[in-house]
Amino acid sequence: MKTLIKLIPFIAVMVAQSALAEPVAVIVNSANTQSLSSAEVKRIYGDKTIAWDNGEKIAVYNLPPEDKSAELFAQKVLGMSARDAAAEESNRAIKNTSRNPQQTKRAILVSSIVSKTPGAIGYVPKDMANSKPGIRVLFIVE
Repeated sequence: MKTLIKLIPFIAVMVAQSALAEPVAVIVNSANTQSLSSAEVKRIYGDKTIAWDNGEKIAVYNLPPEDKSAELFAQKVLGMSARDAAAEESNRAIKNTSRNPQQTKRAILVSSIVSKTPGAIGYVPKDMANSKPGIRVLFIVE
């Protein structure tokens, strides 16, 4: 019971943060015509799918775990917190089992890199994706 009481403030903060986060756009380079579902994106970020249908290696980009957009993406698409997702990726790197290492960048860099890299996938605040040429939005996470 004491543990539950200690978790209540943490849970309240997490709910408040996700409520304040603006929608997130999952993005790829505009040259990439492949469609992906939320489940397929989860497989990419879970290091289970590492190449596009054409065989090109997928370049995976994340936002820092403390970013509100990262938290919303992780909760809604990956089914875990952003910190847990980052920890899983770190564990794969430490154990040398990561088949497609993820890179963490700020949102402005993610949108810029994805716009210039045909094999890239990432996510950014929705408003940032709408104004960037070279990006195609796969779907919106709210």
